[in-house]
Amino acid sequence: MEVGILLSDLPTRVPAAEHFDSVLRQVEAAQRNGITYVMLGQHFLFPGTRWLQPVPLLARLAGELDGSVRLATSVMLAPLYHPVLLAEELATLDIVSEGRLIVGLGTGYVPEEFEALGVPFGERVARLEECVALLEALWGGDRVTFEGQFWTLRDMPVHLRPVQQPRPPLWIGAIGRPGVRRAARIGDAWLITPTAEAADVVSMVELFAAERARLGKPMGHQPLRREIVVGADRADAAARAAVMGREWYQSMVDIGSPRFGPGGELATIEDFVRTGFVVGSPEECVREIREIADAVPVDPVVTRAHWPGMSTEQAVSYLDDLGRELVPMLREVGPRVG
Repeated sequence: MEVGILLSDLPTRVPAAEHFDSVLRQVEAAQRNGITYVMLGQHFLFPGTRWLQPVPLLARLAGELDGSVRLATSVMLAPLYHPVLLAEELATLDIVSEGRLIVGLGTGYVPEEFEALGVPFGERVARLEECVALLEALWGGDRVTFEGQFWTLRDMPVHLRPVQQPRPPLWIGAIGRPGVRRAARIGDAWLITPTAEAADVVSMVELFAAERARLGKPMGHQPLRREIVVGADRADAAARAAVMGREWYQSMVDIGSPRFGPGGELATIEDFVRTGFVVGSPEECVREIREIADAVPVDPVVTRAHWPGMSTEQAVSYLDDLGRELVPMLREVGPRVG
């Protein structure tokens, strides 16, 4: 099984230059420790938190990484883009990364972002589906005619296509069962949310596979997001995870994310750690991931190195620990096929 890292958002109190330097140091540490996927999410106008935008940053990082490392947008907020703009930005990124791009897209969940950009929040699912259809049209031919609910093109020329044909791999973010079915219909993989418990991961991947079979589409490996914290034992690792994730968890509460805080399924930081983290000794962490991989085809496993409130030195130390204690063991986990 391959291992990846999610490059994180940081509080705006961290200077932007320091934020970028931290990213470069994490990427260098990740590559040194055998990590072969680098992923970056997206938000706009996020309160108190800086998200470096994925297309320019991943283009910069492509020059820092060797050819064994894949770059993933995980996830870009497709409903907030005109598909022509998104198609050309991502095709350029695939070109400059020499065909190492994975396109991760999602609907988004913050109403204020949609309001700021003039897009009705209630249209986000329909816009995602139509955006993917138009991306495929723009990446698949020399001229495009498209008539949709939101966008129309009439015999327009295509001047920019990705290196990977017919297109880069497409991962779709989703939380619930309707979203997983949608991912099976319009993408290649469901980007498994880190807060899905192991039993739910298995049942949702089985749902994804059933929908793929119904459509006559092939079934591949699914990227598994897990927050991994190693300690002397489960209790020690869980305590470390609560410290690492507390500020990020509170930011979700502060923006009103319905899953976080009183009344949500993740009412406390302990709930978040219990459902969103793999914790324990190295052997216990690998065993938990192996149990999922033995049941359904997952690969890579992607974790977060740098949480708000951590220093860059702590993030790099985490990556060194991961490379020393977990990456070699995870490479021995053979992902289930089919």
